[in-house]
Amino acid sequence: MTRNQHIFSLASLVNGISFSMILPLLAPIIRQLKLSELQGGAMVSAGALWMAIAALYISKHPAKYSVYQLLMLGFVGMTLTWTLFSGVLLYSLNSTLGIMSVFLGLLVARASTGVFMAMPQIALQSYVMTAFNAEHTRSQAMAKFGALNSLGIVIGPFLTTVFLIGGLQTPLWIAVSLLAVVTILIVFCYEHQDQTQDLTLVSSEPSTGVIPQDQLSPIKDAVPQTDHPNIANAKASIRKMLFWLSLGFYLYVAIVTLNLTAGFYLQDHFQISIQDSAMYFSQCSLIVGISMVCMQVLIARYLTWSLYRLLGVGILAMAMGLIISISTDQLRIFQSCYLFYGIAVACLMPAFSTGAAAQAPQHMQTQVASWCTATQALSFVIGPLISTGLYQWHSTLPYGLLIIGLIALTAYAWREKYLATQRNIHPHSLNETSVDHHAVHENSR
Repeated sequence: MTRNQHIFSLASLVNGISFSMILPLLAPIIRQLKLSELQGGAMVSAGALWMAIAALYISKHPAKYSVYQLLMLGFVGMTLTWTLFSGVLLYSLNSTLGIMSVFLGLLVARASTGVFMAMPQIALQSYVMTAFNAEHTRSQAMAKFGALNSLGIVIGPFLTTVFLIGGLQTPLWIAVSLLAVVTILIVFCYEHQDQTQDLTLVSSEPSTGVIPQDQLSPIKDAVPQTDHPNIANAKASIRKMLFWLSLGFYLYVAIVTLNLTAGFYLQDHFQISIQDSAMYFSQCSLIVGISMVCMQVLIARYLTWSLYRLLGVGILAMAMGLIISISTDQLRIFQSCYLFYGIAVACLMPAFSTGAAAQAPQHMQTQVASWCTATQALSFVIGPLISTGLYQWHSTLPYGLLIIGLIALTAYAWREKYLATQRNIHPHSLNETSVDHHAVHENSR
C-alpha cells in the first residue's frame, strides 16, 4: 500500500469518527443555547444545502482541482469551520448575546462546514478511479474505504460517550483535533506526483448523512452513452423509478429524523438532563452503527436477497423500531430500537440505489445516478426542517409521519410488484434482481 493509500484510509476513518462524534451533540447544544428545534433543523439544512452547491460547482469544473487539492482543501476547511463553530458556541455560552445573534452565528458557521464536506468524498472517488485500473481492484478499494468509514461511524459515538465526562464541548474539540491531525498529514506527507490526477471521472455525489455512501459508486464511469435513446422507453423507466426514488427520499428523511429529533425526544420524553441526553444518544448511535455494519457484512457475504426481500426486511425493521420508540417509557428499550434502525438502513440503502438502476436501460445510468443524488440532497435539506417543525407541535409527530410514509411505501411496493408480475417481466424482474455484494460496502459510510 502506498503512502497516499494510507492517507486516504486514515482520512476515511477519521471523517467517519469526527462526523459521528459531533452528530449526537447537536440537539443538546441547541437546548443548552435555548434555541428552538426548528432553528436547529435550519442549521443542519444549511450545511446540506451548501454541500450540494459545492459538489455541483466541482462537477461543473472537473479540471480545476486536483485530487490533492480537493482532499487538502476539504480537511483544512472542515478543521477551520468546525473550529469556528466550536468557538462561536463557546463564546455564546459565556456571553449575553441575544438568541437571534447566537442562531445567526452558528448558522453561518454550520453552513460553512457544508462547503468543504463534499470535497474529501469526491477526492476519494477520483483517486480510486485513477489509481486503480482494473474494475475488481476499484471495487475492492471502494469496499475497503467504505468499511473504514463505517468503522469510524461506530468508533465516534463511543468516543463521544467517553469524553462527555469532561463536558458537552469536550467531544467537539476532540473531533476538531482529529481533523487537524489528518490535515497536517495530508499537507506534509501526501505524495504530490499523484497531483496529475484530475477529476474527469468524478461524479457530484456527496454524502450528507450519518449512515453510509452511495456517492462512492463507480457506476457512472463504466456506463457508455447513447446519442439517440428511445424516448418511450426512457419515460417508462422514469415512471418505474418513482417508487425507488420515493424510497430514497423517505430513507434519508428517516435518517435525519432519527439522528436529530431523537436527541430532543430523549430529553423531553424521559426527563433527563442535557448532558445525559448526549450520552444516551451517543449510545444509540453506537448501537445503530454496529447493527448496520453487521447487517451489511451479512448481505455482502452470505445473503443473496432479491430487492423485494431487502425491501421487506428493511420496512419491517423500520416499522418495529418506530412503533416501539413511541410506545415505550423505558429508556433502555428506546435505545434497543436503534438495533432495528441499523438493520433497516443496511437493507433499504442498497435496495434504493440498485432498485433505481434496475429500472433503466444502460444508456440512462448516468441520469439515474444523478436523480439518486438529487433525491439524497433534497431530503437532507428538507428533512431537518420537516422533522423539527413537526416536533415543535408534538414530540411524536415526526415518528408518526415516518410510520405513515412507511405504510404508503408498503402499499406502493405491493402495487409495483403486482404490476411487474402482470407484465411477466422475468429476465429483468425486480423480484429476481439480487444486489451486488460490493454495492453494499460502497454504500457504507
